[in-house]
Amino acid sequence: MQSVFIELTKYIFAFLMAFYVLSAYRGAIIHKEEKRKGIYIQQYIIIFAIHFLGYYVLYLMKGETRYIGFYFVQLIYLIIFIAFYYILYPKASRLLVNNMCMLMSVGFIMIARLNFDKCVKQFVIAVLGTVIMFLVPWLIKSVKSFRNFGWIYCISGLVLLCAVLLGNKVYGANLTLSIGAFSVQPAEFVKILYVMFVASMFNKSTTFKQTCIVTVFAALHVIILVLSTDLGAALIFFVVYIAMLYIATRKLSYAGAGLLAGAGASVIAYKLFAHVRARVIVWRNPWEYIDTSGYQICQSLFAIGMGSWFGYGLCQGMPDKIPVAEKDFMFSAISEEFGLIFSIALFLVCLNNLILMMNIASRCKTLFYRLVAVGLGVTYGVQVFLTVGGAIKFIPMTGVTLPFVSYGGSSILSSLIMFALINGMYNMRQDEGDRKDGRKQKTGQTKKKTKHTK
Repeated sequence: MQSVFIELTKYIFAFLMAFYVLSAYRGAIIHKEEKRKGIYIQQYIIIFAIHFLGYYVLYLMKGETRYIGFYFVQLIYLIIFIAFYYILYPKASRLLVNNMCMLMSVGFIMIARLNFDKCVKQFVIAVLGTVIMFLVPWLIKSVKSFRNFGWIYCISGLVLLCAVLLGNKVYGANLTLSIGAFSVQPAEFVKILYVMFVASMFNKSTTFKQTCIVTVFAALHVIILVLSTDLGAALIFFVVYIAMLYIATRKLSYAGAGLLAGAGASVIAYKLFAHVRARVIVWRNPWEYIDTSGYQICQSLFAIGMGSWFGYGLCQGMPDKIPVAEKDFMFSAISEEFGLIFSIALFLVCLNNLILMMNIASRCKTLFYRLVAVGLGVTYGVQVFLTVGGAIKFIPMTGVTLPFVSYGGSSILSSLIMFALINGMYNMRQDEGDRKDGRKQKTGQTKKKTKHTK
């Protein structure tokens, strides 16, 4: 009976996730908040259903009561987070917050399946990050001088990245700094500082001289990342700068020149750095190096292919055969056990987040906030693309994590801050709309009084 139930959950997971995606895109199309209320209720039901089913299957397969206890702790966290966030920020983007909760729920289930202790660590950091997330929108509304600290953001980011060069090597790359018993990936937080730096500088001026200055310091970030062999982060920083450059200047010639320079730099990096060549060679033909450097990507492709449309079922596959599955190859692990329908739907949820972010950016009237929203949105979108693209061998593997889903304390903490910043700007946009409506009503009332007096 238990095996029949677990087999059945494969199809339930796929159906629930597909239905959630439909609700997410319906919500993105509908603009009136009143009409979205039914969608929000549907999303809550699906999030809690997937979360419950995932941990119930883990309990059945592992036979350990700690999974039940951990489930209830996470359930309380999700309920408190959703309730309090909307109490504090009733004008926040509920679609964005719900998508985030869905991704975190899937991440918690899969990390707990792979390594329970790591999931506990991930959850603790998520709780700490949530406290910060509650504060960020309030800070955006209260502190108006964020746009004036461009050079502080720049210098802070460069110092952190330079410190990484002296840090610990993780799988051949300088990624982490050890602080006591903790290890931190500074690049995850420098992404945010970098976006704030570029937005602040272009908010002051978009002259040719200013553009050259910003470009030089943006390039310094990328060069340091390449030297530390963090190629994924280097690519993210580059693409983000090109996007922000175009939005700030509206000059295709600048963006085109940036892309050409990036292409040239890629060729030079391939010629100069052995680690860049190694990544490309393995990507072109991983089967030739299946016993050595190509083992990871080959196992990823096996996992995705063997999972088929509905997967083996939770705890039925062998995702632990993929090295560092909980970090770099979470998409592959999910595809193997939940199936392609579920994993494609998960990718579409990430794409929905990007659409929502770009929509928020397009409606920001202040250039600084518009640039920050675009920069953070592109950061998120490129990160998802690199993770999924690397897992399916569409592009060379870069070691980038899937936001909210993959294991990584620095990753989930920085992702929470990014989403909090975006929601803070969404709140500001809503407040601007309310003030505009209030002015219209007052104007209308004044006109009526004038007519009545006449």
